[in-house]
Amino acid sequence: MLGLVVAVSLVVGFVVAAGLIGRETRRLSLQPRQPVWRLEEAAVFVEGELPFEVAAKTDPDTLRELLRIHLNQLQFNSESEESQELTDPSAALQNLYRYARTKQIEISRPTVEAIMAAHLQYLKLIGALGATKTHR
Repeated sequence: MLGLVVAVSLVVGFVVAAGLIGRETRRLSLQPRQPVWRLEEAAVFVEGELPFEVAAKTDPDTLRELLRIHLNQLQFNSESEESQELTDPSAALQNLYRYARTKQIEISRPTVEAIMAAHLQYLKLIGALGATKTHR
């Protein structure tokens, strides 16, 4: 008798746990995936998108540093600065170029422009820029 009660309790516990896990799995599967920015992945993508002349002049450490700087500028700008930069991409380019020069990075403005454009393509590709779709 005791064995039957233990077996029924185990079965009921398993069914309840399976139901809860199934419900949470379904709920999580309907949520949009969160974009993840990876420096190495971004650097490889940007290197592949750069024109040959720009890629030949840019060493990997400089590229990675510019990608970090650009991402930080996109992340930590106030909303008023962000809306201004979205309407005027030359302002974002100028800010990135100036900041790179203050960090003693020897780079030309056309190189910064090409890197920034390729980085924005990468961010759009992973879903970090633009509206994300939500499922309900």
